[in-house]
Amino acid sequence: MYKKFVIDFYKHIKKFDDFEYLVAILQAQIAPTSKNLKLGTMLNLRNGKRPTRDYFLLYKDSIKEKLDIDFCVLRSSDESVLVYFYKAKRLLKKLQEKKIINFLSPLGYEDCKKIGDYLEKLQERFTGACPDEIGIFLGYPLKDVIDFKNKDKKNCKCVGYWKCFNNIESSKKAFARYDKVKYEEIKKIVSSM
Repeated sequence: MYKKFVIDFYKHIKKFDDFEYLVAILQAQIAPTSKNLKLGTMLNLRNGKRPTRDYFLLYKDSIKEKLDIDFCVLRSSDESVLVYFYKAKRLLKKLQEKKIINFLSPLGYEDCKKIGDYLEKLQERFTGACPDEIGIFLGYPLKDVIDFKNKDKKNCKCVGYWKCFNNIESSKKAFARYDKVKYEEIKKIVSSM
């Protein structure tokens, strides 16, 4: 049922102008972060049938205000922009945890004190492949981030919003909560049309 509902959502928002379309997509996709269930959300906004990349870059300040969310552009090209969405207070609290500091320090974050410092370092590390520590910024369990980094040493037990190597039940419950809040946000968008 959820899958059909999402498909219907995309059919409905086809009628929107490009800006409204982008806002609707963002509202639905970042709902777990905007509702404080998930630490962050990373989205790749591409130009295609709709100029979502261009509209995001053009209207990013309006989008930030409208959605009450912070963001950082991690990487940008002519066709796409990779954006990290987060709530600053929650992210700072996570980054100040001792176990997180200990994990990030050897990866080049040892001099980071403010959110801006961490995000600047994360941007630097996105010059090549997606860095493993992105899981920290997205709110994945530290054990799963570590095991993903060393993935050849341990088998993945399930996949959802992240690859789970440890606590399957807890991860599946989190995945279900994220899906539920996205579903509720989509319902709200569709009912307002």
